[in-house]
Amino acid sequence: RDHDVERHPRLHACGGMTMKRSMTAILAGQEIELAATFRAAGEIGQKIADPLLIAREMAVTAMLESQGVEREPKFRFTVANIAPILLIGARAAGDRRDQAAMEEIVFDAGFFAAAAVARDYINLLCIPQT
Repeated sequence: RDHDVERHPRLHACGGMTMKRSMTAILAGQEIELAATFRAAGEIGQKIADPLLIAREMAVTAMLESQGVEREPKFRFTVANIAPILLIGARAAGDRRDQAAMEEIVFDAGFFAAAAVARDYINLLCIPQT
């Protein structure tokens, strides 16, 4: 396996009732922490697609495919959008890598492995782990 994702994303107390949500993945031998923040969700929505649309499309497509129904989803992970999604999440966690570095990690890990991490990150943004 080229990637490894913690099964249980971490929840960190950040004073008061607010919890910081993050996940850590290993892609191409490099650890990447991805923080789920409102700002990151907004940036993904601005630059790529609304995270709620992405999460809904993933869920509906998986459900229909499990029933043998084929459909054209309104969103797909692509060579062009995987690295930007991961970069936004990594920067939300304080990562200083640039777009070229994230693209290299994604390519070295393989697009399918990197897309799986991007999928888990979108789910973390949209579905709080309790």
